[in-house]
Amino acid sequence: MSNAISTEDAPRPGGFYSQGVRAGGFIFVAGQLALDRAGKFTGGGMRDQARHAMENVAAIVRAGGGTLADLVQVTVYVTDIQYWGEFNEAYKEIMKDVSFPPARAVVPVKDLHFGALVEIQAIAMVGGGGPSR
Repeated sequence: MSNAISTEDAPRPGGFYSQGVRAGGFIFVAGQLALDRAGKFTGGGMRDQARHAMENVAAIVRAGGGTLADLVQVTVYVTDIQYWGEFNEAYKEIMKDVSFPPARAVVPVKDLHFGALVEIQAIAMVGGGGPSR
């Protein structure tokens, strides 16, 4: 059985999709940009955008009953691989309280909505079967 996850602590979907879906002990988080709760792009550099996108991911995971420590896989879309160092430093800071980082993939893309530099999609495992941290 699966359930849509919806929270006021992250931007509402701008299209026909859920913020997240909880299915079989997993939470699947839709790609998140640096958007505020009203769906307005907040801009800023890579560090600011990465931090804000991860805050949105965290809010959706929390709404599904998990924490950043429950992330098992993260996919990061970047518009320029040259931002990788900045992203990695911001990500490391955000994930500093997690015992070990989730698996991760980085996908260079040509463009993202609103001119964003980064979009983050994630999968968490919750409900007693989460990662051993």
